[in-house]
Amino acid sequence: MNTLAPTLDTQVAHPTYVRLMCIGLRTQGGDVDEALRMAGLPAWKQFVTSETFVSQRQINALASFAVARSGKHWLGLEVGDAAQISSHGPLGYAAVASKDLRQALQTVAHFSTVRYSAVRIRLHQNHGDVALEVSERLENSSVGGEFVMCMLFVTLLRLMESVVGHKLSGIGVDLPFSEPDWRSEPARFISGPLRFNARHMVFHLTPDLLEIPCVTADARAYALAIRECEQLLAANADLALGQRVRELFEGKDESYPSMTDVARYFSLSQRTFIRRLKQEGLRYQQLLDETRKSKAMWYLTHTRYRVEDIAERLGYKDTTNFSRTFRRWFGTTPGEFRLSGKSASKS
Repeated sequence: MNTLAPTLDTQVAHPTYVRLMCIGLRTQGGDVDEALRMAGLPAWKQFVTSETFVSQRQINALASFAVARSGKHWLGLEVGDAAQISSHGPLGYAAVASKDLRQALQTVAHFSTVRYSAVRIRLHQNHGDVALEVSERLENSSVGGEFVMCMLFVTLLRLMESVVGHKLSGIGVDLPFSEPDWRSEPARFISGPLRFNARHMVFHLTPDLLEIPCVTADARAYALAIRECEQLLAANADLALGQRVRELFEGKDESYPSMTDVARYFSLSQRTFIRRLKQEGLRYQQLLDETRKSKAMWYLTHTRYRVEDIAERLGYKDTTNFSRTFRRWFGTTPGEFRLSGKSASKS
């Protein structure tokens, strides 16, 4: 399994979550075997015991099928609501054995990739606001992305409620898709404000909520579960250092770490860092350019940021240098690229 999903075909999710999708489809009268076949997965009899991770493309195909057959665009909410703590394996057990909600959320943020690596989860605290941010590693606006975000929305909410033993009041949530005509469906899960058209999914909490003790706190059980999560994370890290570097770069804007800083971040000497990347056929500068190139294309296609602002976001102090590099990447200027993108979308 890879710890980062740079393409739709990378295996990103534990099959448990896909099995929950199948059960949700079955409750709506859908043909599970047909859905699995269309997604390129084994029939239910084989898949129910499979431990092979599933790709994002397969998840999207299954989600599209399930939504179309059920007629419920909010089906992801129901699938997330059906997830039990055991669905998340050692990560779920670590969360509910934490000493308080803060430790539980920190644990989920740190180890989420061992169960589903298509998203990045981060916990931010700034003065009076606490934000649990869930962002897609893949730019994906398909029904699969909406389905997955709905599923994660309820899954994480239910996980938090399992930790504290009751419903949490006053939580606000930003969802990363347009406001649907079924707005009342996600709204029934929270008591706080619900906003749409956000860049990422974000849970807004107050600092006092983080101090709520976990009703099933167990230091020994937490240590055992964390040890298993660490082992899974370490195994993944050994397989995909390049992907972990991409993840680090994707979470940055304006200031990118040097090769020395990146090596230190992964607790490696610079020499070992270079050697490990070389074994994967990669170089530090190649990964940095790859990230900047992808982000530049996305900003020009999906935002109205000025070219100067995009250059600054990508860590270029000189717009001319950015434009020169962009021409080397795409054979055209950023302005021409943006215009051609608009023309293509109209045709």
